[in-house]
Amino acid sequence: MSGTNKNSEYLLSKSVFGALSDEEKLQLEKWISESEENAREYEAYQQLWKKSEDLVVGDAIDVEASLLKTKERISFSGSKKRWLIIARQVAAVLLVSIAISSLYTYVSSAGKEHVVYQDISTSYGTQTQLELADGTKVWLNSGSRLHYPNSFDNLKERRIELVGEAFLEVTKNAAKPFIVQTSALDVKVLGTAFNISAYENAPELTVALKEGKVSLLKANSDDKSTLVSLSPNEVAIYNNEKDNIVIQKEKSLNKYNAWKEGKLVFFEDGIETVVQKLENWYNVDIELAEDDLNELIFTGTFINGSIDQVLSYLSISSPIEYSILPASKDSNGIYSKRKIILKGAQQ
Repeated sequence: MSGTNKNSEYLLSKSVFGALSDEEKLQLEKWISESEENAREYEAYQQLWKKSEDLVVGDAIDVEASLLKTKERISFSGSKKRWLIIARQVAAVLLVSIAISSLYTYVSSAGKEHVVYQDISTSYGTQTQLELADGTKVWLNSGSRLHYPNSFDNLKERRIELVGEAFLEVTKNAAKPFIVQTSALDVKVLGTAFNISAYENAPELTVALKEGKVSLLKANSDDKSTLVSLSPNEVAIYNNEKDNIVIQKEKSLNKYNAWKEGKLVFFEDGIETVVQKLENWYNVDIELAEDDLNELIFTGTFINGSIDQVLSYLSISSPIEYSILPASKDSNGIYSKRKIILKGAQQ
């Protein structure tokens, strides 16, 4: 897919089941109009989706069984309507994964089995769960993408690529280490449970270890030596700009992995952390109008709250005011994100 970048792949994936926002529709239409190759690519996705029920990649894929297994793995609470919404999201992720997988087939060498890679993306404000071929369980947070092989059988290591945030329960296999690749660091494990947050353009990357042991290595480097290793309840914070790692011990990791339950948790967090989480959760841009806001500390838990509700609580509990600027359309017809401006409350 020479004419397709990561963003257009994401838009194409969402388009097959009508999940594009108005802004994303305009972005996709612009991309399609740029070349005949892009137009053919779009048509190929649509045709592939229509034929996805009969698609066989490697071993046969039983969509119905996959959905049932996913339903069993998720503990639902609340109304039947809430369950149906989540079920539709799970079904959409599974089906798109199957359809897109055929576009990521690579031949490792002549005469050997194909290695099939799949991509799964989550929309902002949603989470999803999946199980990899080795039994490893992955929870994927809002606005995240995961790239992984359909099988690890013919690979020397179990390597996946993450942009965004995920919690993993990794199946043990001493002969085949498991590696989560991000833009800055590789996280290497044998079998463990941990949370990793590695969003694009985020100032920091964090790894919070629940159990087991993980090692951090420099990504995209010939130097495979371990930078640091973590023990349970330790959190590694890598600063992208300073290129350094700080390790801190936590009594509770709830604020790092509560998002799995649909909770947005702050516990004695500075404004920079709060801003990053809100931007990734609600797909907004936040601007601090005053440097004094960097001195503020926030604690709070939000469940299924809107951005307005969260900001309202923060303004009540702290001396801040906020204003929300609606999305605007540029000369190319592309809409910006909503912009939120935070400033100190007037005395």
